[in-house]
Amino acid sequence: MKANRATMIGAFVLGGIGVAIAAILFFGTFSLFTHPARAVVFFEGSIGGLSPGAPVAFRGVRIGSVASAALIVDRNDLKARIPVYLELEPKRVTLAGTPTGPQSSPTIERLVEAGLRAQLTMQSLVTGQMQVELDLRPDTPARVIGEGGSNVPEIPAIPSDFEELRHQLVRVPIAETVAQVERTLVAVEKLANRLDAELDPLATSAQRTLERATHTMDVAGTSIQRLQEDATTALGEIRSLAQDGHRQLDDRGRELSRMLLSADQTLHSANTLMNSADSLIAPRSPARTNVEAALRDLADTARALRSFSETIQRNPNALLLGRLGR
Repeated sequence: MKANRATMIGAFVLGGIGVAIAAILFFGTFSLFTHPARAVVFFEGSIGGLSPGAPVAFRGVRIGSVASAALIVDRNDLKARIPVYLELEPKRVTLAGTPTGPQSSPTIERLVEAGLRAQLTMQSLVTGQMQVELDLRPDTPARVIGEGGSNVPEIPAIPSDFEELRHQLVRVPIAETVAQVERTLVAVEKLANRLDAELDPLATSAQRTLERATHTMDVAGTSIQRLQEDATTALGEIRSLAQDGHRQLDDRGRELSRMLLSADQTLHSANTLMNSADSLIAPRSPARTNVEAALRDLADTARALRSFSETIQRNPNALLLGRLGR
């Protein structure tokens, strides 16, 4: 009975171990057959906030963690260098494409040649924890220290955003900037004092100008009202004058019609007279023949009178004696 119970317990334990191993192999939670890749990064500035176990991410995707950090001091120049060792998990990276050879899997050295760089970034603003951010930055120089060990590949570091800001602030001439700000504040204070001194007279002048403008507007309003009344009166007079003019034009129109009628009658009489004159002066008309005969008689009479006059002038006695006494 006891032997059967021991057999059952052993079988149950072996079954549990088998299930655990199958789950591990299926889900890949633990890396039993894949060793993490190690790398080292030398950061120039402080690594405060970066502790072992901190994430190592590539563009936000975690691919490893910080293993440890150390301090290396050069005996000659006493320069301190801080290597940070990373453990990268290859199983977190999926390779796409068709393998082309035994070196088809990218190594850290090949990635560094392609521009792989490491940078300290803020993991949490609340806790101040830092992390290592990896990215391909071929436009940045690859500064390699080469003191992390012959078997550990080195990833070049680039300054963090905070370090860049600190370097820019260091290059800013703080003293000159502060002096310039002080001079600007003094100039602003002088300008404010001068404005305070000139503001009261300016306000008084503006008040007087406003009062004069108000008075001018009142006078202008009264004048405009009077002008409007005068214009209304003038328009009434013009309207009356126009009506009188229309009446006078009507009267003059009737007189003009009578004058035109009289002129028409006069013109008709003149035409009749002209026709009569034409009949008198026609070349073969009887009236013209009679007139020409009368004119010839008058001419003969005039010549006889002229001859008689000349005779009397030469011989006045002829008037008494006649031609016999001559």
